[in-house]
Amino acid sequence: MKKVLLFILVIPMYILAMDSKKTFSKGITAYNAKDFETAYTLLYKDYFNNLSSVKFNFALGRSAFETGRYETALAAFERVEMLAPNNLRNKLEKARIYFMLKMYEDAELAFKEVLDNPLIPINVRNNIEFYLSKITGIQKKSYTYATISLDSLYDSNVNYGSLNKTYQIGSNVYPTEKERSDSAIQASAKLINIYDIGQSNGYALKNQFTFYSKDYKHENNYDISFLSYSPSLLYKYTRYTTELILGLDTLKLNKKSHLNTYYILPRLEYLHTNIHRSILHFKYQEKHFQQKKHLDSDAKHYEIKYGLQHIMTPRSYIQTNVTGIRESKVKGTRIDVDYNEYRIDTVYSNQLTPTYGIELYGEIKKRNYKDYSSLFQSKKQNLSKTMSIKVNAKILQTLQLHLKAYYNRVDSNQDFFSYEKHVITLGFTKTF
Repeated sequence: MKKVLLFILVIPMYILAMDSKKTFSKGITAYNAKDFETAYTLLYKDYFNNLSSVKFNFALGRSAFETGRYETALAAFERVEMLAPNNLRNKLEKARIYFMLKMYEDAELAFKEVLDNPLIPINVRNNIEFYLSKITGIQKKSYTYATISLDSLYDSNVNYGSLNKTYQIGSNVYPTEKERSDSAIQASAKLINIYDIGQSNGYALKNQFTFYSKDYKHENNYDISFLSYSPSLLYKYTRYTTELILGLDTLKLNKKSHLNTYYILPRLEYLHTNIHRSILHFKYQEKHFQQKKHLDSDAKHYEIKYGLQHIMTPRSYIQTNVTGIRESKVKGTRIDVDYNEYRIDTVYSNQLTPTYGIELYGEIKKRNYKDYSSLFQSKKQNLSKTMSIKVNAKILQTLQLHLKAYYNRVDSNQDFFSYEKHVITLGFTKTF
């Protein structure tokens, strides 16, 4: 008799569990197909059975957001945060919900928390800046934030000494310069001001100032400092964001003015799905060298770049970029100015825990020079390979410690120009 009663009790529970599993599966299928109304209907009626599922609650929150049920979305995202506190995508979605609910102070704090993470991709950073500009417009105040980094580094080959001990010109053999290693102090700062141009037309204006310097302990001829100003106009509409960037850069080498550049860069970002987006830009740049011995190196730079980003999990992404470059001299007969370059690079980023994150980067670059070298009796061709790994650790909410290892090798058909270098960097980044 007890077995019969147990059977009677277990069977309905089993049936309910199976029905819940089917509802979950159908709801996720509808969510992935962007049928958010169906997804919400299916997921909401079963959410009591899935309160501890990150995947379920995130899908429910996104579906509720897309269908205008912001209070339900906020509750779902808050459950995700309790279950997975290092989920950056969820923090971003919660900030958007705060914005839609007109909780602007909460939205600003939440957006800034995501913005403080150095591992977020550039396009996500731009989107956050756009939202902050909207909050700025609504609250009638200017919004400014800054980041400062200070690093100590070791460079195994400051002078780009050749991989080969000798190089040959005709029948003559000459020694190459040996690699010289050195340590350096590296500093960078970025100041960004954004504000909204009208509350309803989708436009925002951004001004960005960038400073960078590297000061070697002994090899001061390779000390550099760089200053850039790049204002831009952004426009955001549903699935795409456009940006028109203007730029002015100046570079000093060993405290002497070396290079000034001017550029224009239109950029388009398009969201295909919730996890795939394309980023496309074209760049036209003029380079003007300041030292008399380099004046015939002035060049025009043309660049087109396409990137495809895949959100792997709410806390990780991978992005691959393909770039084509054409650089041509303005005047003179130098043979080291005109070239075509093709590169492909990939970056993988993962916020592993609330404290630790990792970024992996790889690049292959092919550069073909256009002019013939009578000295080496060939046209120069370089193949460059780069790899790096970067680990971030959060010390405080706005203070990050980072360690980066970088390796670069260039192989050239003219042996003199082949080299490799290793760089180790340790430092911190502070956000204000």
